[in-house]
Order: sequence, then structure tokens, then C-alpha cells
Amino acid sequence: MTAPPAPEVPAPPAPGGAAIELDRVSRSYGAQIAVRAASLRLAPGALHAVVGENGAGKSTLLKLAAGVLAPDAGVVRVDGAALRPATPAEAARRGVGMVHQHFMLVGSFLALENIVLGCEPALRGGRLDLAGARARAGALMEDAGIEIPLDAVTSSLTVGERQKLEILRVLYRGARAILLDEPTAVLSPLEAGALYATLRRLAREGRTVAVVTHRLDEVIRFADHVTVMRRGQVVLSRPAVGWSTDAEGELTRAIMGGEPPPRVERPPLAEGAPAALEIAGLTVVGAGGRLVLDGVTLAVRAGEIAGVAGVEGNGQRELVRALAGMEPRAAGRVAVCGVELSSWGIRARRACLGVVHEDRHAEGLLLDASVGDNLVLGDLGALPRGARGRDAEAALVARRIARFGVEPPEPSRLAGELSGGNQQKIVVARALDRVAPAAPGPGVATGAPRRAAAILAQPTRGVDVGAAAVIHAAIAEAARAGLAILVVSADLAELRRLCHRLFVMRKGRIVATLPPACSDEQIGRAMLGVEAA
Repeated sequence: MTAPPAPEVPAPPAPGGAAIELDRVSRSYGAQIAVRAASLRLAPGALHAVVGENGAGKSTLLKLAAGVLAPDAGVVRVDGAALRPATPAEAARRGVGMVHQHFMLVGSFLALENIVLGCEPALRGGRLDLAGARARAGALMEDAGIEIPLDAVTSSLTVGERQKLEILRVLYRGARAILLDEPTAVLSPLEAGALYATLRRLAREGRTVAVVTHRLDEVIRFADHVTVMRRGQVVLSRPAVGWSTDAEGELTRAIMGGEPPPRVERPPLAEGAPAALEIAGLTVVGAGGRLVLDGVTLAVRAGEIAGVAGVEGNGQRELVRALAGMEPRAAGRVAVCGVELSSWGIRARRACLGVVHEDRHAEGLLLDASVGDNLVLGDLGALPRGARGRDAEAALVARRIARFGVEPPEPSRLAGELSGGNQQKIVVARALDRVAPAAPGPGVATGAPRRAAAILAQPTRGVDVGAAAVIHAAIAEAARAGLAILVVSADLAELRRLCHRLFVMRKGRIVATLPPACSDEQIGRAMLGVEAA
């Protein structure tokens, strides 16, 4: 019996980047046109940024360039030759690699095993040549200025390290063009800066680098060329130099096709407002007995927006999960309006506490369910039964779609077909737009309050300027209505603008409480545990 052939190990990349040209490409999803006759050239030696509103076609455009999708019309060329067949394998063979918005890594594998997965080098007899893979990965890391512990279990890596691991994977496969979809959406400002330093280095070496991003400050600081998409079309493509003093405003107007919405400011906080969310001694023990939450104690008053800042991986995720009742190893006290939640059923907890998790795919959405079903997930028990209930559900779905501007506004469309930003609108709408308190019943405490608090992890991650304004306005409106809101965000500008106070987390503890007017240096020192000079 003949052994199957070993996977082909890509050769080291040829010098120079791959020039990619999209010539009047179009792509539809059913009746929805995602990209319409769009043209773009990505040249080697430059860092290209593609920006636009949610659903503008940015990610689809990059997927067409990487062979992940085939165009319905138009042509994609790599180094002057048409990309045929339009498949990821053919694009990779031609030197084009894509890093997707959501990590494509096996958490239980070592970092090195993820690098070679699918193109494993083999010795004579079919044995895996990990030593050769290690040597090649080490050389690539040195060339790209990347540092990753190759023998670490992938799930133990920081988010920034996993993002760099994804880049290393495509480099290992011989990529001369690297296309990245929202690469900094899950990174702290420090990690984002380090990632862009790597991307600039790759571009200076002659590779083609393109990123989709919503962070306009990144475009202004790091990009060599910027392309703006609106409603599936390229409306602007120019070198990222020569902006006016209001560069971010210029970009925003190009993205939106007009003036941006007014910036949402934090609502005034009533003097003497009572504490609505109280956390005392919240502790979570992780794998190996390590404290991932170490006695977290804080209180958020009714009508207050409090922020949690910290380098990713310092307990923020565990804090949100523990407050949502999803962390069985948690100890300590969590109370809403003076009532301890540990004795409440899941329906009662959901009735008074809205939660948005940082990973909308894993913990916020049913991607194979409809937009309408996702918008009322967890709310159906509070609606009437029978025909009245169906009418109430339809009205609730319609209102949430309209209030949060979910696009396309079709309740029957699958949630997995929406852009990341529109998926985010769904989970935020569900957390902040409750119509009525849950009725007493099985698992619901008598007198369960109307929603009194909300925990929002990365509420505007991966959303455009307009959608962020909608979400910020909803947060401010909820605070004005008396909700206590805790916002966990890697975006310091967002926290400063919305919050009345900032809590800084490090190693699972609250290490500082700061006013929003404090300096970046003060926040950074607290996040990193550096004493003031």
C-alpha cells in the first residue's frame, strides 16, 4: 500500500512582493451586492489601508484578492496574470496570503505546530521534520522582527502573539503579499503599535501589505496608501500624505459621504446616585491554581459609566464571564440593586444584567440562526404567549434593527452573513434595548428588577465611525435612564470620552482608579505596573 504524498512545503519567497490588481471586480451574496465594479492596485513595498463603513465591501474585496472568494465579474491579477482558478491554494501558490479577522489557530497545538499545519515538512520515511520547521520559522521571525515562543501552547499566547503567529503562518507558506482583515481589532494600543512595526518592516523589505481597519488614527500614522470604500465601490484611493490638520475628519467624510455624526459625550452623573452594581472580592482560579481574578472590588452607581482599561489578558475576559454567571470557579459577591446574584436563576440574572462578551462569535451569536432570532435571544420568556407574543417579537426585532441600524435590515438573513460590525450591533442591541422586566416565574426571583446594569466588553470592536456613534449614543441613553454600565475596552479614547471613572486592571486586580482626564502616561504606567519617575 502506497503512503499518501507528504504535503508540499512551500519554497522560501522570491525576492520582492506580489503586485495585486483588482479590475472592476463585483461580488454578490444573493440579492445583496457586496462589491460593485471595484478597481484597486496593491503595489509591493507599501502598506495599504482599506477603510469604509460596515458592509462597505472591504473584507470581501480582500477575500477576492486572496482567492477566498471568486468574483462574479471582473478579474483579479497577480503579477499581471489572472488568478485562475480563484482559490486560496492558487493564491498561496502565487505568493498571496490572508490573515482573517478571527484567528484560524488550534489552541491546543504548539505555536510551531500551527505554523506548519497543512504544509508539514517530512523527512525520509514520512516523519515530521520539526527541527527543519523550527529553523525556518526562526529565520522568518528574525527577518520580520517577530518574537513568538515556538514551543508554547497556542492558547497560552497573548492576543498580540497569536496575531503575529498568523502572520508567521502565511510567511512560512511563502507569502509575498500579506492581506490582513482587522488585524488590530483585538489588540491593545501597545500591541497594535508593535504589529504595525512588523508590517512596516515587511513592506520595507519589498512585500505587499494591505490591512482592513476601522481605526483611522492607525491609517494616518502608519499607512502609505489609503483606499476608501462606500456601498461596495471604491470612492477614493490616494497616498496617505498631504492631509489637512483635520486628517481624521477628511477620512471620515470620505467614508460616510458627508459630515460625521456628532461625538457622543458622557451624560451628567446625578450627585448621590446609589450603587447599582457592586462587586466585592471577586476571585477566579485558573489552570494550575493561578489567580486570574484576584479579589476584584468595585461599585458602579446608577447612571454611571465606568471603564476598565488594561493590557489584553489581565483578567478582563474572566471578569465579564464571572459577572455573567459563566465562571463556575468564581468566588466573591456580585449584587445588582442590593440583591446578590448568586442565588438567582439565569433568567433573573439576564433580566437585570445585560452582557456583551468580547468574542461575539463564540459567546454572543448563533451564526447559523437568523438576525431576528439573534436579536431576541434570551428575551422570549418575557414576551406574551401565542399570537400576541409573535406580534410582540416581530415588533421588538423591527425596533432593534431600526434603532441600531442593522444592515441589511432583513430579519430572516443569517447572522453569519452580516459584516462584523453589524453582528456587533445585534449583541449590543440585545444588551441595552430591553422592553420590559422579566415576569416572576420559574427561575426568576419575585420582584426581579428591570435591567439595572450592563457589562459591555469591547462594545465597538470592528465597527465603523457611524456605527460606533450609534452604540455610544445607546450607552449614554441607557446611563441617562439609570443603568449602571461597566465598559471593558482596549480603546482608551473611547473610555475617556464615555466614562466617568476608569478602573485599571493588571494581573487580575484593580490597581488604579483614575479620572478620564488623566494622561496616557498615567494609564500606561498603571497598566504596566511602572512606578512614576
